[in-house]
Amino acid sequence: MKVELITLQRVPNYGSVLQAYATEKILESLGYEVETINYQPLRATMKGMLINLKNKNTILKKSLLVRTIIRLIMLPSYITRFNNFDKFTYKYLNMTNIVYKSNDELKKNLPISDIYITGSDQVWNSEWNGEIDKALFLDFIPKGKKCISYAASFGKIKLYESEKKETKKLLKKYSNISLREKSGLDILKSLDILNGDVVLDPTLLLNASEWRKISSNRFKNKKYILMYNLNRNKEIDNYAKKVAKDLNMELKYITYQVHDFYKYGKMYANTSVENFLSLIDNAYCVITDSFHGVAFSINFNTNFIVIPPKKFNTRIDNILNITNLTNRLVTDENKDIVYKETINFENINKIIEKERKKSISWLKNALK
Repeated sequence: MKVELITLQRVPNYGSVLQAYATEKILESLGYEVETINYQPLRATMKGMLINLKNKNTILKKSLLVRTIIRLIMLPSYITRFNNFDKFTYKYLNMTNIVYKSNDELKKNLPISDIYITGSDQVWNSEWNGEIDKALFLDFIPKGKKCISYAASFGKIKLYESEKKETKKLLKKYSNISLREKSGLDILKSLDILNGDVVLDPTLLLNASEWRKISSNRFKNKKYILMYNLNRNKEIDNYAKKVAKDLNMELKYITYQVHDFYKYGKMYANTSVENFLSLIDNAYCVITDSFHGVAFSINFNTNFIVIPPKKFNTRIDNILNITNLTNRLVTDENKDIVYKETINFENINKIIEKERKKSISWLKNALK
């Protein structure tokens, strides 16, 4: 049987492309022929991301000159970023030959399949997507076809009143719904939809040995602190510098912007996806505000510390609660000792393995 997957694999982000890869691999291991819809709306293109800089803050909205300068500064980063992530997706993912840019294009030229799946990541986040993206709700699929979701995320704890009615209507198409966070389950309940379940993010369904099959060997036998933060935050920069100096280790940091060269440590700007995996796998400790930074640290049994972003997201909170690792959040009380404490992964690995089996079992049953 054939499964068609739609997700955010064209977003140039390590977590986005790796969760798509993991979803394909798990579905293939269950005996399905898998194809990922090559969906790339304008917002997920280099042009779209540069256009959207206008919405970042008040100054950018008002000043064309400032926007132009910022775009010129960002352009080199975007060129290397898109090149590296496109290399990964076209090498490792089985995507449709057609690149679809909208829900209407999908309706006009429907990818034929037995089952359709909305994949993971923030596929149902109207703020991230700039709107309720009907394509990611499988609106283009005709009646009578089986539709499910795996580890989808709304990316927030509640919907705006203005989006509730349309979201509820779109979700009626799904025979089985699973979400990545408990907060997503609460959103379904607020819409009187009671057939939802919480499952693991796809990246946690593959174990360390499976990830090492595509990881580079570049950072083996090194000893360093790794910083990976998605949000600009001087607190993280300063904390990582302090930890590296206190432990007398080199600081390496992953960034999407080449103009972040001024930070303390060795920069890896838009490094390959394979290097991203190797950097986390071989680090002594990862300092992050990223959900996938946490997920891959758990996968590789790497010590990690979470400095919460100002807008703390429930996806990090959810995985820390599942694994009983809430003590890895930096607070005023533990900030001077948490990086000196190592994690005992023996019990955590058992928890993840148990949750992994439950999630794969859910997927098997939903696909029947």
